Amino acid sequence: MENTTEIFDIEDADIDFDPSSDESKLITFLEERGLSSSYPYLKKSQVTFESLEYLTEDDIKEVITPVGIRALFRAKRFESAS
Repeated sequence: MENTTEIFDIEDADIDFDPSSDESKLITFLEERGLSSSYPYLKKSQVTFESLEYLTEDDIKEVITPVGIRALFRAKRFESAS
């Protein structure tokens, strides 16, 4: 994915929102933590809701290339939903 400053709006994602699907769970998880901007990077790398907990620091560095988005993702991914 290109390193851009464009803001990603999860509402613009072209998905079939079935609340029980892995992709929907991932999107909801990210939205609840203010991490929607990381979704396109995770999707491109085929990271699923199920695989999210197994990502290592190196994985995150490889998948989410923009430093600011990556830093927020690392800090917030295990926080409780707000």
